[in-house]
Amino acid sequence: MSDADRRRHSRIRLDGRMVGRATVMTDFRVVALSETGAALEMDAPIAMGSRCDLTLDVADARIDLKARVASVEEPAREGEPCRVGVDFEDVDAEDAALLQAFLQRERRSDA
Repeated sequence: MSDADRRRHSRIRLDGRMVGRATVMTDFRVVALSETGAALEMDAPIAMGSRCDLTLDVADARIDLKARVASVEEPAREGEPCRVGVDFEDVDAEDAALLQAFLQRERRSDA
């Protein structure tokens, strides 16, 4: 049975005349963090200027952030992670408070 036979509705060919955006689910490590952005290490780069959704697990909470890729540093050697700099955008009040509290705790413990 072909794909067309299994579908309820037939597909039409657009040959690239329409564009979209996909959020890629990938693990990353946070190597630096502030109230306004972060430096991330990940196995594959994200395109400059693209937007991404991040979920940070801090203590007993999750912080959901929207970010824009501000810099991409390709790995020096094969097998090493890429470093991606992101700027946070439109952080809601609850997530901003959670992020601020986490950063304050970390800054106190580093002092």
